[in-house]
Amino acid sequence: MDLHLACQLVLSLEFSTQHRRIEKLEGKMGELINQKESLQSNYEALQSTDDMLRGMVEEAKRGRALQVQETIKTEMLMGDAVAALDADMAKTTGRAIQLEAENAFLRQHISNLAEALAANERRANDQGSKLKEAESTIATLVTEKVVLETDKAELEAEKTKLWEEAADTFAEGIDLALEQVKCVFPDADCSQFAIDFEVVDGQIICP
Repeated sequence: MDLHLACQLVLSLEFSTQHRRIEKLEGKMGELINQKESLQSNYEALQSTDDMLRGMVEEAKRGRALQVQETIKTEMLMGDAVAALDADMAKTTGRAIQLEAENAFLRQHISNLAEALAANERRANDQGSKLKEAESTIATLVTEKVVLETDKAELEAEKTKLWEEAADTFAEGIDLALEQVKCVFPDADCSQFAIDFEVVDGQIICP
């Protein structure tokens, strides 16, 4: 009897520990799922920024090409009308210098956009790696949860079995005691004794 109660107590403690571990894992899984959703949102935002920067780079390139074309046209017209445009030479030269400065600015702007685009791509790759890592961790936790739930079911089955064995042992002990009473008092009526009877006010009754 003491051995079965001890086994039952140990299994109950283990069952409680496993239950707390499952609750803790479920909490951690919830946090990881929230983190995964946040990483997914950041990843999509970076993708949107990446597309915007690519559009800005293409627009800057087109603007620079148009300015170069305009500069070439201006220089060709200047070559055909050098004699007639001596008075406008200084002005045209200043315009050419201004265009060159603008071209330099656009080149620097395009370079900055390209660097920002590369940085965004690196951040997007980092976010993608973190997202994959979170998904892998969640899969591991799900597997561990399944194992713990299986262990929990086995412990519950073992606990039920021990209860049944304890009940059978107790009933067998009652039967053995009644046999001993019959042996000592052969004329005694033991039919009024049963494992589920109770003593109330000095009388044996069936509850």
